[in-house]
Amino acid sequence: MTALAMSGDRAVPSAYNEDVVRKFAIATMFWGVVGFLAGTFIAFQLAFPVLNFDLPWLSFGRLRPLHTSAVVFAFGGNALLGTSLYVVQRTCRTTLFGGRALADFLFWGYQFFIVMAALGYVLGVTQAREYAEPEWFVDLWLTLVWVIYLVIFLGTVLMRREPHIYVANWFYLAFIITIAMLHIVNNLALPVSFVGTKSYSLFSGVQDALTQWWYGHNAVGFFLTA
Repeated sequence: MTALAMSGDRAVPSAYNEDVVRKFAIATMFWGVVGFLAGTFIAFQLAFPVLNFDLPWLSFGRLRPLHTSAVVFAFGGNALLGTSLYVVQRTCRTTLFGGRALADFLFWGYQFFIVMAALGYVLGVTQAREYAEPEWFVDLWLTLVWVIYLVIFLGTVLMRREPHIYVANWFYLAFIITIAMLHIVNNLALPVSFVGTKSYSLFSGVQDALTQWWYGHNAVGFFLTA
């Protein structure tokens, strides 16, 4: 959209931030291919165990969570962030809150989280919590990125030129807030050292298992079905 358009007495902005949406779309396709290739490779490992090559970072136990997280959080996550930023601009008739710099930080910050998590998987630096494997320092980074995401999305809704808040934006907002709550509570942990990677959950035993799958099932409900 290159010219200022009018709808009744409400002006439609001449330029939406489509650059960040395009970046998320490209990242979605890239991580989708990575995730699907990882899944294909570990499927072959089930039939031909020699494909482990006796290398720990290529073992099935490390590549399986890499595959699931690549598909869920890298492929699915980029798709969700990109579509939400596209939809909120159109339905609110305004560009993204915070300008291009904040949107670019969100994009590159999320990609950095994906890379850190992936390296942790293959190197064996994880919490051994399904769908929540990354260690405490990666969790802190994702929390920061997710807060930026909430600020951009909510700020755009508050700046809207459309009096009605479309139901899609309520769904996206519920997804953002719920995932934040799940991520923070499930990953409450005490690092062994602030210069090391290892941490221990604040929960133990049955409570730890319940908290993990309170996270796991609701992450599926509010992330994959968002």
